[in-house]
Amino acid sequence: MIRARIGEIELSDLLRALEANRANAVVTVRCEDVIGRVHLRDGQLLYASTDPGPHLGEYLVRLEYLTLEQTQELVLRQERENPGTPLGQLALRMGLLEPGDLREALNAQVMEALATLLAQRTGDILAEAISENASQVVLPEMLDTSAVLFEAARRLDEWRRGKVRPEAVLRVVSDPTRHALSTEAWSVLELVDGLKRARSIALESDLPETQVYHLLYELQSRGLLGEAEIRPTDPLILVVAESSLVRRLLLVTLERSRYRVVMPHDPDSARRMLEHHKPQAVILQVRDLAERVRQLRASPDGRFVPVWAVAEEPPRGFWVRSARVGHIPKPFSEEDLLDALSGIKRKV
Repeated sequence: MIRARIGEIELSDLLRALEANRANAVVTVRCEDVIGRVHLRDGQLLYASTDPGPHLGEYLVRLEYLTLEQTQELVLRQERENPGTPLGQLALRMGLLEPGDLREALNAQVMEALATLLAQRTGDILAEAISENASQVVLPEMLDTSAVLFEAARRLDEWRRGKVRPEAVLRVVSDPTRHALSTEAWSVLELVDGLKRARSIALESDLPETQVYHLLYELQSRGLLGEAEIRPTDPLILVVAESSLVRRLLLVTLERSRYRVVMPHDPDSARRMLEHHKPQAVILQVRDLAERVRQLRASPDGRFVPVWAVAEEPPRGFWVRSARVGHIPKPFSEEDLLDALSGIKRKV
């Protein structure tokens, strides 16, 4: 076991040392705003993730390899029938993915997770040995740890040169065909319409969120993009979801449709967000639904806000009608979600 503070030891140095020793290990990084884990087998990188951060299922949806419904159904099947089977392997087994598709999605997630963790300046690092037989989420082929670290560090250095604000609204102001642009830059530019916030564009893209902010900054610096003259007001939705995947899928679906999303970590932060942000709607995916709704309606700021529950079955009981709780079926589709919110008005 190795325990240290960031600064006493660098994450990249630790991972390279574990690689040199062909270690089977899981490295946990705990920082103020993010928790990350990196899994290694024989020193090679198997998997990396952060919370908050993209879920594998989210990338499978963003890359259009799976639908929203397919991804949620996979998780339900995983929980009920195959609790030890990783999501990606289950999708392969069911014929929903090709190995190359899974590898692309996992690579994207791993690279984004590592870049996020390498950017942390304070926090704790814990490296623990794991059994050779331990079940982990496995790439079709293991990744070369040094090569992945080099690429993640390169991307991080690039992204640090400049980023637009997630709330920035940009429009095209000059002819992009006069410039030599990368494929990634073109893919981002095509999403700019003068109405979407940078975060909506980032989550509509299949690129890492921070990379999109950097590409938008580069396009703006080259005079291709400018701030929109009229800034639209996107409705704010408070999302409370116990499942990390459901939370991310709700975030992606709503942001891509020009809703702003805030996601509290616990009931106390939910009450604070309700008070300070005044959301136009609340979406809940929780086990103790009746109690959460009771707490919400007891707050002066939550008495009249529309509330929807994401659940397999509609909530039942007298309290549902008196508390005015709508139902979004789980697994939900984009249409289900947007239909529920269709009554919320936007200014632009």
